[in-house]
Amino acid sequence: MPTFLRQGESLAAYLRVVVPLFLLAFYLPIPAKATNDVFYLGIALPVFLWILAGLPALTRLVGQLAWFFLSMAGMALLMALRDISLLKPVLYLLLWFSCCLLLRQHPADPGRGFQGFALVSVLLLAVAVADWLWQRQVGGAWVRQTLWGQSGNPVHAALLMVSALVHLWVFQVEARLAQRSRGLLLAGFCVLLGLVLLCASVFQARSALLGFGLFLAAYLWQRRLLWPGLLCLAAALFLLYLLGLSDLLLQAGLSSRLAIWQDALQHLGGQCRLWVGCAGSDYRFLGAYEHPHSAYLSLLYYYGAPAAVVFCCFALAFFWRAGRARSRWLLVALVGWGGVLTSSSGVFTAPQPLWVYFWLPSFMAILDAHPDALAGYFAARQSAQSAPP
Repeated sequence: MPTFLRQGESLAAYLRVVVPLFLLAFYLPIPAKATNDVFYLGIALPVFLWILAGLPALTRLVGQLAWFFLSMAGMALLMALRDISLLKPVLYLLLWFSCCLLLRQHPADPGRGFQGFALVSVLLLAVAVADWLWQRQVGGAWVRQTLWGQSGNPVHAALLMVSALVHLWVFQVEARLAQRSRGLLLAGFCVLLGLVLLCASVFQARSALLGFGLFLAAYLWQRRLLWPGLLCLAAALFLLYLLGLSDLLLQAGLSSRLAIWQDALQHLGGQCRLWVGCAGSDYRFLGAYEHPHSAYLSLLYYYGAPAAVVFCCFALAFFWRAGRARSRWLLVALVGWGGVLTSSSGVFTAPQPLWVYFWLPSFMAILDAHPDALAGYFAARQSAQSAPP
């Protein structure tokens, strides 16, 4: 096997170039298949070969992250019982996790591999805002913006951008402002709030606001900024109201979410079995919608109560361990965990934008919570490579 694929540092340097390209591909006007091929050939294949090259060392890592691997194995089994092809998304996610593992070789730079994507996301947000204002000037109405490719769905676009804004704040901006003064920190936080509210308005994406709200609650509590933060939030919302933009977020109400969820539960209980789910069903909710519009409800609907229980156990272990580690990646991940509450048809998928705002920060938070496991794994690989044949 080539040295490039056996030595983690060489492959990690390669991935720091390829991973941002893969993330940015979700913004490009290219077919989803082309984006997937970037992952399959550019990331998954070399990472898989790298894992194989150090297979004996993997047993230690699996033992120390048993809760994670058991959760993934449980989900794979339950999904495969319905359709063996559903094993593929779980295997792809395990390779995505392995990619994150490689990128974590240098803990001094935990945001590497995502920072470039985040900066481009902010640039694209500026372009979308400019076009949004221009269309208002020309047409006299606020037009919901759309992008290209897999981010053509405004909800995906908004979640990608809000996740990017939170990442830049947590990893790049917050510490610099805090070193100068508390007032400057709060001023910067107000700017963050304004940008997120503007993003949600431009794309009319309430799911992104829900995800940011989950981040906001955890962030203000963790940083002991509850009252100053709430005052900043109140000021930002008041400004939104004065500018007349609040109607953009409120005019669609809950977008029939409650009715869709009720219909999904009724169909699950009446036409399917709770313990098995409705995988393979082509039922249209309320006669129009293809999926339940909630990643968590989708797990229950498609794969039944056992899958929901396994995922709940995974979520509890994830938040407990990442929270105890005070992982900054957990704060970024909360945007995705909150956003998919009212969007998506599930989280165990082939490459999709939710890999960026849900799985990438979640995997990084898991690795943050197990530094000893990472150190032991890389040490075991190094020992095996340096041992005489």
